[in-house]
Amino acid sequence: MSKTLLRSSRWLLIAALFVAIGGHWAVLQTVAWATMIVDYSKEGALTEAVQKTFDGRHPCQICTVIQKSRQSEKKQESLLLAKKVELFNQHIAKVLFAPCDSISQPVSDSFSAARSQAPPVPPPRIG
Repeated sequence: MSKTLLRSSRWLLIAALFVAIGGHWAVLQTVAWATMIVDYSKEGALTEAVQKTFDGRHPCQICTVIQKSRQSEKKQESLLLAKKVELFNQHIAKVLFAPCDSISQPVSDSFSAARSQAPPVPPPRIG
């Protein structure tokens, strides 16, 4: 396997894991907050801009889209979990004992008498 293919497959795997754990939402939210701070700081002081950004009463368009998308994603995940649980609700028959028609095996074997005896005293020594 070539080095470029190996390197690109690693980056693709990292990107897939990043999206799978919701990292893209964190990046988008960070961009939205940075944009809001810049926009609000044009109107007033930086402290007021930061306060407006994080108080939750002045969301931007990006923030509302992110919030709606995350909520719809959570609803889809909960529907998938509910469907997965239904798979385990099926009745599974278990057979604990063989039917009486089967060939019966002897209860004891030829080594049971040897195993029931105590070991010789003193134990045998090697060497």
